[in-house]
Order: sequence, then structure tokens, then C-alpha cells
Amino acid sequence: MTETELRRLSELRSLLEGFAARQTAAHADPRARQPVQLRAILRRLNAAIRRRDYAAFRAADEELHTAVVAAAEVPRLLDVWRLVWNGLQGFHRKGFDECFPDTRILIEEHEHLVETIILGDPVAAEDAARSHVEAVWFRLAEQQHQPGAAAADPLQRATSHLAFRLHCRLRLTDVAAKVAFTSQGNLSRLFRLRYGMSFRSYLQNLRLEKAAELLESTRLPIGAIARRVGYRDFPRFSQHFKRRHGVEPRRWRRAKQTKAAALDARADRPRAAKRLVAHQKIR
Repeated sequence: MTETELRRLSELRSLLEGFAARQTAAHADPRARQPVQLRAILRRLNAAIRRRDYAAFRAADEELHTAVVAAAEVPRLLDVWRLVWNGLQGFHRKGFDECFPDTRILIEEHEHLVETIILGDPVAAEDAARSHVEAVWFRLAEQQHQPGAAAADPLQRATSHLAFRLHCRLRLTDVAAKVAFTSQGNLSRLFRLRYGMSFRSYLQNLRLEKAAELLESTRLPIGAIARRVGYRDFPRFSQHFKRRHGVEPRRWRRAKQTKAAALDARADRPRAAKRLVAHQKIR
């Protein structure tokens, strides 16, 4: 299978798992979201990492994704998803051993996905599922390229890496050497030439824009959002967010929710008027 075909198959997996996560999180009955089962699988993933048991980790990983898709309770979805999953297994296994030192990151992504589903937040669950699949593709695809071939566009590789790993500790020296395959000074120069800002400023803006998106579109706790975009210090996150957006995260979310409610109410008025007219005609 060519790289283009693998990429398309991975995109299909992303769509299917995002849809499944959204449907699972949307269940009105919290028990239908399978909190006990999903948390038990997470424990097995963590145990496998502690033992450095690759086979057990892969088995628990497949079990988790299967459970999320099955819990969506959409006819034939599990069958279609399994065809796609099986089609990607050779690609996944090829790169897994090289990526295994990064499994702590995989665990954090799984934990975030499970958290959004159990919370019952369909938008956040879909975002978590799709981001996870796309990040897995990027990490494994990285392993297929030699540094010499990748060096043609170090800035693109660096920015893609940052977008998929906002929740990780990211340093210019590491990204330059291990991702962009260029010097720290050259990568810093490329950021200033293209974006007019330093690597650090670009990364901070990226994190704060993603935080604003999650605050507006999901019901995730603000602390969870801060961690998701790479902040372990909540006061620092709040300070940076206010500097970027003019208000604290809580006020930003409240203002967006108020605006959305007003727009919904305005859009509902014509529909309500039509229903009233129709009712009067029937009478």
C-alpha cells in the first residue's frame, strides 16, 4: 500500500472514530458510555507501560478503540471500522517499536478521550478521537522518512509536530534536532521569517487558540483544557489567556455561551411564529 493510500485510510479511521466517540458521548444514560469498562482498559494500558509489555499494550489499545466504536450502537459501524483498523495494522506495527518510548503521550491521549466520553461531551469526544488518530499517523509517518529527505521543509515538519503535541513539553532544541532535522538557530530564523515571531511565541499562540476553541465548543473543565494544551500551572494559563484574549478563561466561556444562546433564541423566533400561524390555520 502506498503512503497516499495509507494516509487516506487513516483519514477514514479518523472520521469513523470521531463519529463513534461523538455518538457514545451523546448517550443520555451515563452507563451507556461504558465508564467502568473504559477505565478498566486504561488501567491495563498503564500496567502494560510499566511492564514495557508491547503486546499487552497493543491488545489493550485495540480493546479501547473497539469499545468506543461498539458503544456508539450504530448498525454496521463496528464492521466497517474493523476493516479499516485491520488495513492499517501493518503500518502501525512497523513503527510501534520505534515510537514506544512515547507511549506516555499515547496514554495521555487515551485518558483525554475517555474523560470526554464519560463527561458526556460529544464535541470534545469527537475532537479527542480525531486528534488522537491524526497524531498517531503523524508520529508513525515520521519514522518512515530519513532526515535527509525531511530536511527539505523543516518549518512545515516543525509546525505539524507542534499542532499534534500541544499537550507535551516542547523545546526548540528538541524539535529542531529530532523533527525538523535542522539547527536550532535556523529553525528559529524560519519562524521569524514566516510568522514574524519566535518559536516560543508561535507555540504559545497555538496553545491559547486551541484553548479558546475548546472553551467555546466543549463542556470540558477549564483545568482539563489547560492541561490539554500543555499548561500544568493553571494560574499561568489564566494569565497567558487573559493577555491573549483580554479576559480570563471562565469569562471568555461565559461570554461565548451567552452569545450562542442569544443567536439560538433569535433563530427560533421565526420558527415559533410559523408554528403559531400553522396552529391557528388548523383551528
